[in-house]
Amino acid sequence: MEKLLTYTDESLKKQVKFSDHQGEEQIIDVYIPSPELIDAVNLTLYLKERPLLLMGEPGCGKTRLAEALAYHLHKEKMHKHFFRWNIKSATKAKDGIYNYDALKRLYHVNLFSHNIKNNAIVEEKKKIDIENINDYIDYGELVRAFNEPQNGDLPNILLIDEIDKAAIDFPNDLLIEIEKKEYVIPELGDESSKKATSKVIIIITSNQEKELPAAFLRRCLFFYIDFPDTNLLKEIVGRHFDIKKENALMTKAIEEFEKVRQNFPEYEKKPSTSELLDWFDILKYYNTLKEKKTSKKEKLSKEEQSLVNQLDLLGTDKLPFASVLLKTYESFINANKTN
Repeated sequence: MEKLLTYTDESLKKQVKFSDHQGEEQIIDVYIPSPELIDAVNLTLYLKERPLLLMGEPGCGKTRLAEALAYHLHKEKMHKHFFRWNIKSATKAKDGIYNYDALKRLYHVNLFSHNIKNNAIVEEKKKIDIENINDYIDYGELVRAFNEPQNGDLPNILLIDEIDKAAIDFPNDLLIEIEKKEYVIPELGDESSKKATSKVIIIITSNQEKELPAAFLRRCLFFYIDFPDTNLLKEIVGRHFDIKKENALMTKAIEEFEKVRQNFPEYEKKPSTSELLDWFDILKYYNTLKEKKTSKKEKLSKEEQSLVNQLDLLGTDKLPFASVLLKTYESFINANKTN
């Protein structure tokens, strides 16, 4: 009987560093999923053939879940088995499968024909075979995930990020490839479908900018990621900065952060957890700088004092370091009026 894969919240309770295949250091940050999200991922691992469609407001952790799952399964080998397809407004379904560079091949054909007519020796022809169509095909992330050899019995992970950015017919154009793990490349002269050689778990994210087709939705598992509550925010920030939940600065910062979010009108983009982490990083730095220099009886520079003074705004009607959390003029005005 095949061993059932499971996902837990234990993998990324602290920041992880490792070197990728090029020797470059990679950092994977803390990721703390809710129990309900863990259940959704485990259902996806069980069903295998059904992608997991994640929705939720921007910055709630949809994209990072795929990264967390890839690390959970593959650890330091995740760079070989995690594929990310970033969707844009001009993205076509075919882009995930392949792109054929017909112009490059035509250029080579003309170049070689010209040199043959002039009895010239073309050294480049020894390197390029114009008859080999594969040399002119660039495979997309979908096919790369399908064909990358597995890490033992562990599936590859493919993230299709922000699918709602593409045209409305994009999801339906991917139905066969996603459901059956098959694809066709007519330029290779073979109209038959090619099947994936590796198992792939597909995670798809959407910010709900467009409604997705019913036929596509029917083939997915679905989960909506709610914004973290106070306790989860404390755990996220606490683990990210390796501080205890009782930390007074963190408690006050999260309290003010939640007030800002509550006062935002529906049409405004609310600050997310990623912005909270950036904001608290600044609060913590200048608070530590103040305490350090005070304990050593050192004077702050004029520039440092100006920034440290902003700490006194925490809990008042003005927001310290507001430019980190607020991204529009309306948000600035709204926060300063009602915070």
